[in-house]
Amino acid sequence: TSITSAKIQVNGVHLHYQKTGEGSHAVLLLPGMLGSGQTDFGPQLKSMSKQLFTIVAWDPRGYGQSIPPSRDFPPDFFERDAKDAVDLMQALKFKKFSLLGWSDGGITALIAAAKYPTLIHKLVVWGANASVTQEDVRIYNGM
Repeated sequence: TSITSAKIQVNGVHLHYQKTGEGSHAVLLLPGMLGSGQTDFGPQLKSMSKQLFTIVAWDPRGYGQSIPPSRDFPPDFFERDAKDAVDLMQALKFKKFSLLGWSDGGITALIAAAKYPTLIHKLVVWGANASVTQEDVRIYNGM
């Protein structure tokens, strides 16, 4: 199965995503800070079972091909990303889906699962922070 690439308007921005597979289990891949679906999940897009899964890898607003807008870091940016991620999957007509989140994508996935538990089938995260400190916010804004 080939990998398709497209943009869709979600919450006032055009979000880029890649999609492959035709399985009944939908999975959203959430990249880490400064990453994109392709840079952080290229091997998964190629290698995950296309029969078992429908795989979506997205570029959060301000990253990868989801520019514009430029990336910003308001205090609620993880919550905004979680809403964007869930709303993207709903715009793509997935009723329930799993989340695989790396680093900042893991934080986003944890928030999405907490806020929208009826939509999330399974959750896998790695490299996620347990909290965001003032120092983290300073670093984000410095980038």
